[in-house]
Amino acid sequence: MPELLPAVVANTDPRWFEHFRPSDQLRVVDEVNFWRPSAQSQFRALQPGEPLFFRLKSPTNAVAGFGYLAVAMSMSVAMAWEFFGEKNGDPSRARFEMRIGDYRDRFARRPEDHLSCLVLRDAVFLPESLWVAWGPEEDWQPNIVSYKRYDLARSPGQSLGRLLSEVHPAPVADFLPEFELDERRRMESITVQREGQGAFRLRLLNAYGHCAVTGEHAVPVLEAAHITPYMGPRSNHLQNGLILRSDLHRLYDAGYVTVTPDLRLAVSSKLREEFENGKAYYAMEGQPLTVPTDSRAQPSRSALLWHAENVFK
Repeated sequence: MPELLPAVVANTDPRWFEHFRPSDQLRVVDEVNFWRPSAQSQFRALQPGEPLFFRLKSPTNAVAGFGYLAVAMSMSVAMAWEFFGEKNGDPSRARFEMRIGDYRDRFARRPEDHLSCLVLRDAVFLPESLWVAWGPEEDWQPNIVSYKRYDLARSPGQSLGRLLSEVHPAPVADFLPEFELDERRRMESITVQREGQGAFRLRLLNAYGHCAVTGEHAVPVLEAAHITPYMGPRSNHLQNGLILRSDLHRLYDAGYVTVTPDLRLAVSSKLREEFENGKAYYAMEGQPLTVPTDSRAQPSRSALLWHAENVFK
């Protein structure tokens, strides 16, 4: 029996789709927020790295694109806009809030409800010539409101599997089982267009829930720190990240603090020598970090050693 290859086909708002693909050309967007107006239940149909296909409803009745799940979680409208801005599918926050309000009025949802957000990486919006008809013959019933699971190894899902192999044959680097150090020289940050940063931060927040050093929970001051510098999408692997309070993030990037492979904070003497301060940070010297219990989300020890040997002053 072929290996199970899970996928989801989901009904998609045509206005959301057209925001990302305003003309009939193939377009790839590094990350998008595929949201629903209220978080009624936790989404468990896919694991990170598995595909979700965009199905345009009647009269189109076709799959017109896809993306790969990064994280599924509920969040406030304000948080969704802070993280993803126009990648929520609207050109302004006012338009975004108006569209959510329209949905909530129609379905009697409360204005304060959180959104159900499926954050997708490598979202592909197809030209009409590549759309795949998706109706009753593909085991899609007219009464399906939201989404349905399929197996890409079996009919009718095989046609979607072929679409993936033709359009996006490589796995999304963020979701490889283990993080591997990139030994290339770091490019200057001004020349690097960072992809998937909102998804990277949200995945780390979902895994950590707080600053790994201080335990701070306030989202506006929590940032996603790359352990080894960003050099492309595979740098966004969970094992190459830490959630740090914004001040610690800046110190970490500048090499005034590091995290040892045994997950303790080290503070450089250069902080005192160069700036004649840092008392609050020296009090944290040797403090153990709080990291996720899931080993797949814990920081890479080889990456931590790289930072200690190459960035730490």
